Amino acid sequence: MHLIKAHIHRIMMPALLCMGLAATSCSGADKDDDAGYDSTGILVMVGDSAISTPEVANRIPSGISPVDSAAMARAIVDGWIERQLLTDIASQNVEDMEKIDRMVEDYRKKLIIATYRRNLRRSHIADADKKRINEYYQANKDDLILEMPVIKGLYVKLPADADRLSDIRRWIQTATPDAIDALEKYGLKDAIEYSFFQQRWTDWATISRQIPYNFGNPDTFVQNRRNLITTHRGITYMLHISESLPSGSPMPREIADPIIMERLETLRGDALEKEMMGNIYQQALKEGKLKFINYNPAKEK
Repeated sequence: MHLIKAHIHRIMMPALLCMGLAATSCSGADKDDDAGYDSTGILVMVGDSAISTPEVANRIPSGISPVDSAAMARAIVDGWIERQLLTDIASQNVEDMEKIDRMVEDYRKKLIIATYRRNLRRSHIADADKKRINEYYQANKDDLILEMPVIKGLYVKLPADADRLSDIRRWIQTATPDAIDALEKYGLKDAIEYSFFQQRWTDWATISRQIPYNFGNPDTFVQNRRNLITTHRGITYMLHISESLPSGSPMPREIADPIIMERLETLRGDALEKEMMGNIYQQALKEGKLKFINYNPAKEK
């Protein structure tokens, strides 16, 4: 094994130098100096299997140094050699290879089917239109309930020593149109993050997970607090809640609509697959590919 690796390292270097992570041929390498050099680009063969320079090059990311690319190329080829040799040895010594072959073939079929179904859905399912979304919302209001509170407001994250920190605090807590205008004009120069969501409902978790603070029960917090200012490791976090809806409330449309669209697309995809399988069955029966011998699905419960 070590002799094979040493031989590969020796014959790979001219190829790697001319590859440049992209090229697959080189005029500057002296082929006569490297025994076993193959102009087709094949680097190594184990039995009937081979790995080539283009295969190795395609697995090396662009932008890394020649030294790193050469090291990565060696690792790729070394790994390939080990897998080929071990597979060959294991196939001769592992019992029940037929079972393993069946498992591999079954997995392959599952991957093919899953890919086909995914592509089928993508190509045939259009976004649900507003009318269908609205009809679903009206018919399923009782099932579209908030599991967590939602809020409207604004949030800013900035260094604890930011300029005009007291003004920013006042503008955030006031949150009037004039205060927000002043905040956006004069208070965000040092801001790390800023989010204005006074005109749209936002999931509580989307905001709270950005702030290192123990909020306790979310519903209790949003019901009793309108402003939060906390500092952690030199960073100040400010949150103003202008409106809130507790968990258990009907979902607002901006929260419900993406959920409804996903549900409608799933239903459409399921119906499409059912129709597809029916057509496939009928076509297979017509062509004689599918034959029921000692089983009749029409009589089975």
